[in-house]
Amino acid sequence: MTALASPPRPPEARGPAGDGRRSGRVAGWLVRWGLALRLARRDARRSPGRTALVLLMVGLPVLVVVAGATLVRTADVSPVEALPGRLGAADARIEGLAREPVYADPVLGEPLAIPGEDQAPWSAAEVSALLPAGSDLVERRTGSVEYRTGAGYARADGSVDDLTDPLREGAVTVVEGRVPERDGEVAVTPALAERAGVGDELLLTRDDVPVTVVGVLRSTGLGSSAVVLPPASADLLRGATAEFFAAVPGGLDWPAVQELNARGLLVVSREVVLDPPPAEEWLPPGGSSGSSGTAAQTAVVALVVAALLLEVVLLAGPAFAVGLRRRRRDLALLAANGATPADLRRAVLASGLLLGGGGALAGALLGSALAWPVAPVLEDRFDVTFGPFDVPVRDALVVVTAGALAGLAAAYVPARQAARTDVAVTLAGRRGQVRSSRRLPVLGLLVAAAGLVLTVLGARGTEFAVAGGAVLLVVGLLLATSWLVGLLAPLARRLPVSGRLAVRDATRNRTRTAPAVAAVMATVAGVTALAVGSASDSAQSERDYLPRAPMGAAVVTGVGGTDWDAVTAAVGRGLPGRDVAGIQGVSWSDPEGRLLRVARPGCSGPVDDCGWSDDAGVPVALSLADVLVGEPGALADLLPADLAPGVAAALAQGRVAVLGTGAVDAQEVVRLEAVRYDEATGRPESLGAVDLPGAEVPLTGSAQADLPAQVFVPASLAGQLPVPVETLQLVAGGPDAPVTAAEETRLREALAALDATVGLYVERGWSDDLSIARLVLLLVGGTLVLVATLTATGLAVADARPDAATLAAIGAPPRIRRLVAMGSAAVIGGFGALLGVLAGLPPGIAVAYPLTTTDYGAGADPVVVVPWDLLAAVAVGVPLLAVVVSGLAVRSRLPMTRREVG
Repeated sequence: MTALASPPRPPEARGPAGDGRRSGRVAGWLVRWGLALRLARRDARRSPGRTALVLLMVGLPVLVVVAGATLVRTADVSPVEALPGRLGAADARIEGLAREPVYADPVLGEPLAIPGEDQAPWSAAEVSALLPAGSDLVERRTGSVEYRTGAGYARADGSVDDLTDPLREGAVTVVEGRVPERDGEVAVTPALAERAGVGDELLLTRDDVPVTVVGVLRSTGLGSSAVVLPPASADLLRGATAEFFAAVPGGLDWPAVQELNARGLLVVSREVVLDPPPAEEWLPPGGSSGSSGTAAQTAVVALVVAALLLEVVLLAGPAFAVGLRRRRRDLALLAANGATPADLRRAVLASGLLLGGGGALAGALLGSALAWPVAPVLEDRFDVTFGPFDVPVRDALVVVTAGALAGLAAAYVPARQAARTDVAVTLAGRRGQVRSSRRLPVLGLLVAAAGLVLTVLGARGTEFAVAGGAVLLVVGLLLATSWLVGLLAPLARRLPVSGRLAVRDATRNRTRTAPAVAAVMATVAGVTALAVGSASDSAQSERDYLPRAPMGAAVVTGVGGTDWDAVTAAVGRGLPGRDVAGIQGVSWSDPEGRLLRVARPGCSGPVDDCGWSDDAGVPVALSLADVLVGEPGALADLLPADLAPGVAAALAQGRVAVLGTGAVDAQEVVRLEAVRYDEATGRPESLGAVDLPGAEVPLTGSAQADLPAQVFVPASLAGQLPVPVETLQLVAGGPDAPVTAAEETRLREALAALDATVGLYVERGWSDDLSIARLVLLLVGGTLVLVATLTATGLAVADARPDAATLAAIGAPPRIRRLVAMGSAAVIGGFGALLGVLAGLPPGIAVAYPLTTTDYGAGADPVVVVPWDLLAAVAVGVPLLAVVVSGLAVRSRLPMTRREVG
């Protein structure tokens, strides 16, 4: 007789028994993890040095990230946080923008379009008439103010503001002194306080009106260099515009703001900023609010944080590997008493969770605390205004979680080895054999090969493709690092005893060596790729740089109406002993609006058809600045070396020099035509032409980039041009008498005293803007390589104490321990740096192609430069430094060591 079992009941029909089993499993899971965490805590107390090392490795990156995020969040003043500086105690700020409806962002207080024509300004009475009854209004005027310096005048932002009015309470922070109250008193921002502090006298305007600085103020509503005046000194302000601060009963809601916008008023309302309307209600028809563009920034920040955490995992991995070696007997005893492999794995993972989480939490707390005193220092040093201290709690929690996960990841490989502990072998005092995975190196090599292919293909695409290939290449080599370390074993036989011992120790303990080598490799690979890319970018920038004047010369520019006689005299006084050459061009102030263009030789058709085209067949429409008139030497000095001789020779012969071909006919004549564009038809109208002797100067090399002009006319022919010419710039000094920085400062201030529209430029030649970035890269990369090498070497020396005791017992000289430590540093740092250079060169060279390829002219080929000096410093110098430090730090003689027998 066969008994048929009844079918099992569904889970929902099992009653409370199923819930009991589930709760029992959860309780058991908590008990097991609680035991593992207690064991981890006990191990942390027993090994304070290793514990402190892991806490530092995890905590320092978290500290840097959280402190940086806190400072960025504090410096990023939101519209709500900016309300005190923007409004003070008022309910709204109102600015008369136009006399017609305006569209504006009600939160940022920025118009979406600026009225094209000047319109009558709004008065306080007009604004007050549009506000509800009982509203109070205070006016603030903003503009600029000039103040006397040692050599002339300088300009600063200026505002006339009654900061004693209750509506302006909270608008500024008084750093020192007080707010100005009476005529003859001013306050300044910290940047300007370096020139004139509290109690000092300032001379304002060109009339040198004396005022006394009574306070130093800081506010989000002030510029970096600003002067605040009381209402009694309003006449000292230049180019003033008015804005009004209003206290409105009940505040200004969104409908009220819309009504004021319809009148042409720009409004920032406290109520609207705190509760903003949807964008559809304030955008113009068909308008868009745009994109903040933060996605790419977030991706970059996430990539940097991920790289830091990966470095933490690689650096902390050896510490957990050594910890496992120290705990192997305790784990074996646990296994002998019934612990499962999962329990052993959990015990090691608990150490990673405890130390990683503890280090991350401590780093986050210290980072946020450190940002508090640093913020005011940055405000004073870099002249920035921070908002309320703001700790990004959510971001900090994410970073702390990531730090805890990094600790878990660093302990993962040792935890897997702990789960495979051979109880008998361990309790017998033998180390046993750790088998390496054969699949992981193969997978790593395949991933690295794919990354290399993508990197090479990306050289013809964009930097993003190269970056993706570089990530795959490095990740693949990380996976294969353990196998690559094993390749060093055959080299041991050719080395002296100390080197042989160091190599064999590294290859035998790959779980300790491979993460350290990988950390060095990843760091050097990143440094190599970035260094090659930046060095290539700098070389391309240097190649394409075109000076605006001879080296060391000063170029003074102006606009229509400039008093060039006075400017020339000021330049002569400011730069004594230098020749001052004038460069002329088509007049900016021609009342007829005439332009000059080159007409095609032999063309007799419509004006539209007779314009000259350049070498590429593109019609050339000369602007006011495309024709220069002057002496041959002065004009030739403005051109690159490959064009200057040809232009100088043509001008010396009394000919018009034209850059390009096809503008001069067979009789060596060039036709210059005066044209004026008809605004109604948009077509040119000929106003007369003149035929002058001409010469063509073909464009070569990098000269097809940004040139000062295309047509150069000798001064002797200026009177024959069909358009008026005037001085556009002056050139003084040069390689034989370069303008110094002090002379530049004095001349700039002297010119400002004459005319604020006059500009000054001193040719200093090409400068490498990325050199500081490469220096920082060298320091950061070198520090990481040094830390990784010394950390792994220290762990290796500590782990090898029994071996060192054995060597000492059989008669090895005391120095052998130091030499082995130096050999370990050479293996870890040197081999890791070699792999890093090999891994970083392909993406560095590949990224140089899209980074340095330009789209203009000959000589636009990509540039690839490998900064071997920087790579040698990181890949050779730093490992050698680690070797020396290891030799100096490790003691030759060991204290007495207890050796176990059996």
